[in-house]
Amino acid sequence: MIQRVKSRTVKNGSLLLDSRNSRIPPHRRSNDQRALLHALVEHEDIRGLAVSITKLGLFPNERLVVVPFGRRFIVLEGNRRLAAIRLLFNPELAETDAQVKYFRGLSAKANLSELAVVEVAVVTDRLVAAPIIAALHTGDAKKRWSSVQQARFYRELVDEGQTPAEVAEQIGATLGHVNGYLRAESLYNLALQLDYPQEVKRKIADMKFPLTTLERFLENKIGRQFLGVELDDKHGFRGKVHPDRFRAVLQRVATDVAMVKALTRKINDDTGFKEYVKDTEQLIPKTKMRGSFIPDKLLGKIAEVTDEGQEEPKKLKRPPRQSKSIVPIGFSCLSRHDRVRAIFTELKRMELIQQRNSSGVMLRVLIDIALWLYIKSEGHDNAVCDHFDHDKRRRRNNPDWTPPLRDLISYSVEKRILRGMTAEGYKSVRSLASKDTGYFITVDSFNAFTHNPYVTPTEGDLRALWQRAEPMLEIILQ
Repeated sequence: MIQRVKSRTVKNGSLLLDSRNSRIPPHRRSNDQRALLHALVEHEDIRGLAVSITKLGLFPNERLVVVPFGRRFIVLEGNRRLAAIRLLFNPELAETDAQVKYFRGLSAKANLSELAVVEVAVVTDRLVAAPIIAALHTGDAKKRWSSVQQARFYRELVDEGQTPAEVAEQIGATLGHVNGYLRAESLYNLALQLDYPQEVKRKIADMKFPLTTLERFLENKIGRQFLGVELDDKHGFRGKVHPDRFRAVLQRVATDVAMVKALTRKINDDTGFKEYVKDTEQLIPKTKMRGSFIPDKLLGKIAEVTDEGQEEPKKLKRPPRQSKSIVPIGFSCLSRHDRVRAIFTELKRMELIQQRNSSGVMLRVLIDIALWLYIKSEGHDNAVCDHFDHDKRRRRNNPDWTPPLRDLISYSVEKRILRGMTAEGYKSVRSLASKDTGYFITVDSFNAFTHNPYVTPTEGDLRALWQRAEPMLEIILQ
């Protein structure tokens, strides 16, 4: 049991960064507070943390651990948070002009009054703090939710009346991340309704069930075709086959996800899905094929049919407020480049249902131009060109040559140059550069919209593309 710890509130100006902090390399340790701040910004993701604090504030269950130092306090645990707060209050403390500009933008959005005074745990000396710090950084102080638990958490928020966009804003995640989990949660609940042998049923009902593996069947074109579904913005997905066929396929898929080891490696690309479907199709019992369905009806959330022949929900919920364009409500562009702002404005004015082709093409143009201008503003333009044109052959023929969009995205993710982006954001954006043509949320989808006369994007595909790109758009358009 940890003794000699007192809780109190202190002004953030009374807090000092710890020169002995383990996150600061030995050669960067100093009694100069500004030098320590610069070292943390260089070696830690202070930008990302500042974004989180701007959106969500400080979590009340994560107090800074401090030790008295005269009339002030040295922060033993929480130096990254203190660094982020310092820069939100005083962006001019940053080392470079680009950093100053970035933190000024965040500072204007942050609720600084809530950050003026922070909760701390005061210990008498470093030895008393040691077990607290060790528990946080070397043990399992917090147990991470399983993917099933995370999806159900999002579903509960939606069932309470929030839209997916509101959930994403509240928890500091991307809309694509939340919608992906909601779709997978619906598919998982449908799988739970089916009959299995006892051991299979136990594994599927286990909270450790690999929901993200099941989600791959919704993200991959061949996986969706096998299930007999298509993405739908309102319901998550919609059935294109008879419910009996869907249930038969889902029963086999859920069984394999639960019981087959290394299935994730087998269905990791388009070829893997084709092989899986070929091997599995012969195991699916014969059923009716023609039909359609929506998940909520199969889950019993919608009454079968009223006397008037109309489906009615069991309970009325506040309808989600959705933008008519591909640009979500409340999303803004603060780019200093006139052309980027002009393209964004045009895209925002397009009604997605009526102008799907134009919206798809314009979104690609927006990402292409805005990402390159961001790369230039961060000083990576020469490096990225050298990376993909190391012998300078392309630039000899065309001095204005730039790498294609997939390469720009791949480089940005590989080199982690998107300032303030979370790990979940990088995962989302990375999939855009996938060369797997079975995935709808890729650069190839953009190329197909632009160059293939037989490909017409659906509203659901376009909104999914935006959601997957949104973590990057939030950075390159600001």
